[in-house]
Parts: sequence; structure tokens; C-alpha cells
Amino acid sequence: MDKQELLGKELSNLYAINKQVSHYFKNSDLSFLDEHRQQTVNNYINANLKNEELVTKMLRLLEVNPGNTVDSIVNEITENLHEISLKKTDNKALNGLGYMMSFNRLLSYHKANVVNIDFILNELDLS
Repeated sequence: MDKQELLGKELSNLYAINKQVSHYFKNSDLSFLDEHRQQTVNNYINANLKNEELVTKMLRLLEVNPGNTVDSIVNEITENLHEISLKKTDNKALNGLGYMMSFNRLLSYHKANVVNIDFILNELDLS
């Protein structure tokens, strides 16, 4: 495998992350979160959509078909987010805190994948 193929694999993984994030948040009810936290999540959703478009273009340029790639870590985190959002507790603040902690894990994992792609791009000989 060369660096170009590695880039294609990393982009395919990022594509999967973007798709899964979009799918999860498409019908998510965030009403249990305070306004500031809702805005934080909505900002992430919007950034994810823009990133998804960019990654799709890059995959086309590289002639890479991402297929039906699924990221198991994103699956696990979004399942956890879903479970937390369904909990009916008297302590909404604690529920919101737990949700945001899992959300931060998702955000950090997503960011790590973007950083890996940047790292590969910097290593590629583009001359």
C-alpha cells in the first residue's frame, strides 16, 4: 500500500464518520439539553455537513469508492448518545452532562481522523 492508497482509506473512514454522524443527528431530539449545548451540537452538525461535501469531492478526485464503510467506534458512541437521550431522569443537568461527555468523545474521534488526513497530505509528494 502506498501513501495515496492510505489517504483513500482514511478519507473513506472519514466519509463513513460523516455519514453516520449525519444519520444519527438527523432525527435526534436535543430538547433536554440547555440552549448553549444545543447550539454547540448544532454547530458540529453544520460543520459535519460541510466536511462531508468536501470529503466526497476528494474521494471522487482520487477515484475512490468508499462503499458502505461503517465506523464501529462512531456506532458505539452514537448508540450511547441515543441511550442517554432516552433516559427519563429527574436530573436533566446530569443527563445533559453525560450526553455532552459522550458528544466530546465523538468530536475528538472525528477530529483525530481529520488530523490523520492532514498528516498524510503533508507526507505526500505532490510534485
